[in-house]
Amino acid sequence: MKKIVSILFVASLGLFAGCSKFLDRQPLDSASSATFFQTEAEMDLGLNGVYAASFWAFPNNTPLLFAIEATTDLAIKRTGNAEDQIAMGDGGPFLISNSLPSTAWTQAYKLVTRANILLEGMKKGEANVSAASYKRMRAEALTLRAWGYYNIMGWFGDPVFFQQPLTPDQYETIGRTPVAQAVAALYTDLDEAAQFFDQAGAAPIITYGRVNKGAALAVKAKLALLISDWSTAKNATKAVIDGGQYGLNPRYTDLFVLAGQRANVNRECMFVQTYPTDVLDPQNWLTVLTIPRQVGTSQSSHFPSQVLVDKFEGIDGKRIDQSAVYSPAAPSANRDPRLRWTLYMQGDTMVHNTSKTPALPYVQPKERTVFNIYSNTRRKFNWNTNVYDNVTGNIDWIGYLASPWFAGATGSSGGVGYIWRKYNDSTQYSWETKTGYINLRYADILLMYAEAKAELNEIDATLFAALNAVRARAGMPAIATGSQASLRQQIRRERAVELAGEGQRLIDLRRWDLYTQANSFPVVGVSLDPAVPAETPTFDNNDIPDYTVSVPKRLKTRVQTRANQNPRYKLWPIPQGELDKNKNLIQNTSW
Repeated sequence: MKKIVSILFVASLGLFAGCSKFLDRQPLDSASSATFFQTEAEMDLGLNGVYAASFWAFPNNTPLLFAIEATTDLAIKRTGNAEDQIAMGDGGPFLISNSLPSTAWTQAYKLVTRANILLEGMKKGEANVSAASYKRMRAEALTLRAWGYYNIMGWFGDPVFFQQPLTPDQYETIGRTPVAQAVAALYTDLDEAAQFFDQAGAAPIITYGRVNKGAALAVKAKLALLISDWSTAKNATKAVIDGGQYGLNPRYTDLFVLAGQRANVNRECMFVQTYPTDVLDPQNWLTVLTIPRQVGTSQSSHFPSQVLVDKFEGIDGKRIDQSAVYSPAAPSANRDPRLRWTLYMQGDTMVHNTSKTPALPYVQPKERTVFNIYSNTRRKFNWNTNVYDNVTGNIDWIGYLASPWFAGATGSSGGVGYIWRKYNDSTQYSWETKTGYINLRYADILLMYAEAKAELNEIDATLFAALNAVRARAGMPAIATGSQASLRQQIRRERAVELAGEGQRLIDLRRWDLYTQANSFPVVGVSLDPAVPAETPTFDNNDIPDYTVSVPKRLKTRVQTRANQNPRYKLWPIPQGELDKNKNLIQNTSW
């Protein structure tokens, strides 16, 4: 199996020098890159460098898309410096100089730049490789570049758009391109990629971690949704569905553990951020940032929100304020099974691997604890007696003033009483997990198709089939009828619960023009007193919950409002360093 190699190879070759900031004054089409891509091996090495640039992290080894989830209503980040409190408008100030937009901008443009260098450079060696190999590698590079631009446009709006290596002078004078114009150009690229995948005879199910024709069409659909081009989104996703090479994994939870991903190879997992298993670094730090601090004094800085919890329907398929089987006194009972698959709640038993003996592969013993935020004791599994013992000193105890649950006025404290379960792979050492992070999967294809059909008001059997396939895998009842308005709400809720923690929510909220509304209230959590359940929230026409009545009875993570009504938060600011280098760049509104 071909590996996605580390970024180190490009450093040793010096091919991509100057990519740390996309506007750095260094020529990126240097003499070495101009003469390097002469053989298939050299082209493939360059392609691996493009893949390495697509594996974004913030900070350190935390997948960037997971971190970005905390900028939405579905999650929250507890700790960090004020400038890195990525809950917009809270724990701030959130400024042009903050590290999140700078990191996202730099890493995405590193991907674009490397793809451009490869696509231009490999033309010189086209005659030296087989037509099939050349077309496959070009198709992968085109798809990865489009993936980078999709995220840039979703985060920042109009991109600095270029499809070839630029000179230093060009970097310092290039302006921004309207999103619709950039999308049109990327449509052409992705159509070429899809055609080249076919002409290369590339198997639809290819090496784990690499993109293929399905991924190219998925990115095209996502670009189309950015500009409300519903017809293109429908046709691209329909092509994936009709191709028959992809499908939903029978077990939802298998998608988020390494063994399940490897067995699934590009069946539902269409593009995965992978980590090599034969070396210690790089590794995925996702788990160490999500498990409770009572387990090995973990950092525990990222949490799912009460909003996410309340998005999950009752098992009868109705929203919790409409469901006859939902009870605030037993909030985890009779709910969409994905609730328990996505997060841990009060009283749940968590399994973590807290040992790496030997370091690779990771082995027992594993630690099991009962998650309890209301007690200064915790139940920890005793491997010698095979029973749970009560242990004093629960660092996550709600009554402990230094606890992450303590309501504070700054961004340095405050959890909400829930813990992420997704990607908690007990077969991996929790501090250095090798479980891949999913960028694209087939469930997203089905939901994008359903959304496009609903927005076109093409309410037919194929729409319901796509939507209900996702629900059926979770054990939820089928949706049989609905108006355009009701289906729009249903599909948006389905995207929230199915794709929670997968970095999709921020761009979804922005393209629906719901970002400000969804983030314009204090973040709240579980009931302050487990014996006194907080009231069920009400929901507006956009499925956004209102906790006004129950706020005094809930944990509050901060005293500030999470986000204000300032329209500038709808897009991130272009980093100030880039504006200083290029006077032709125009900053986003109000920044």
